[in-house]
Amino acid sequence: MRRILLSILAAGVSASLAAQTGAPANASTAPAQTGSSAGGIAVIDAQRLALESAPGKEAYSRLQKLQAQKKDDLDKVEKDARDLVQKLSDQGSSMPADKLEALQKQADDKQKTWKRMQEDAQKDLQEAERKEMAALENRIGPIVKEFFKEKRFAVVLDSRAGIMYADEAVNVTDEVLKRINTNVALPQTKPAADKAQSTIPAPKPAAPATKPTPAPKKSS
Repeated sequence: MRRILLSILAAGVSASLAAQTGAPANASTAPAQTGSSAGGIAVIDAQRLALESAPGKEAYSRLQKLQAQKKDDLDKVEKDARDLVQKLSDQGSSMPADKLEALQKQADDKQKTWKRMQEDAQKDLQEAERKEMAALENRIGPIVKEFFKEKRFAVVLDSRAGIMYADEAVNVTDEVLKRINTNVALPQTKPAADKAQSTIPAPKPAAPATKPTPAPKKSS
């Protein structure tokens, strides 16, 4: 599970970074100097972004909990199936034919249920991983892209892409992680228009119109 999660999340973030920066997939070298000047080259570890960023840790924790829940459910059904098979082995020879047939069917059904649950659990986990990856990209993608634009990098390479050599000075992973973790912790701010609108006091309701009081009739 961990291996699958690492490859899926890291591949998704890596693809997102490559699309945002236009980095060549087969680049093999990187200059040993970078900075905020236009045309700079940087190296980043996309896998660390997926696993060490606050959103990545949250995603991994949710997937671990889901996996544990699925495993507990499967273990219970598997134990029930084993117990039925064991009962058949221990008591089957002394059972009446009708009871033996019923127990065999029960054991067979339980084993089929277990296999079906295995398949369903695998599908559920894969779908959960896909959704977590998409949500992670949506959360950190804009932050990472803004960082690269701010630093005006021309190319950003993934450190796992087979780079032959790169000076540690060009690795900006720690900076990006700090930027991600700082930004995701900030409270959501309302748009300026909404904020301005919220400060305008609501108009007071108009006072209801009153009918004029009729003059008293003169007595004759």
